Amino acid sequence: MKVAIVFCSLALTLCAVPASAVDLPEKFIGHFKLDHSENLDDYLVAKGFGWLMRKVINFATVTKVFSHGSEPSRYRFKNLTSKKNTDYKNFALGEEFQAESLDSTQHKITFLYDPSADTVTEHHVPLDPSEKAEDFVYSIDGDFLVMELNFGGVSATRYYKRQ
Repeated sequence: MKVAIVFCSLALTLCAVPASAVDLPEKFIGHFKLDHSENLDDYLVAKGFGWLMRKVINFATVTKVFSHGSEPSRYRFKNLTSKKNTDYKNFALGEEFQAESLDSTQHKITFLYDPSADTVTEHHVPLDPSEKAEDFVYSIDGDFLVMELNFGGVSATRYYKRQ
């Protein structure tokens, strides 16, 4: 009987650990400043941005910061731009939270780490049902945080150099 109780307790403990219990690898932690982009203008056209707004976005300085949160296995992510900043504080991987995005609208946001692809996905679902969900996929390539964007079949890549 004791063996059955121990086994059941162990099984319940294992089931209670979420799949998102994987921690963010240390290589993603840091400050990364925008260095260059590929195909960003075509991507912004696909998203419906006009000429003036595309120029503003193309010339904006952007720094992305991944850091540890105030508790174990929690993180903080900041977008620091010349126009607007966002600061997502103390989230866990796989945990959805609501926050204001760079477009000044409210989104449900989830960060996920995929160990097999070694990528972090920033998943945004706008609260406005007429807007489409979007994923920003990050990887590390040497000293660069590489951000992959895709909208309507048009892809862009942004490279942020570690500071």
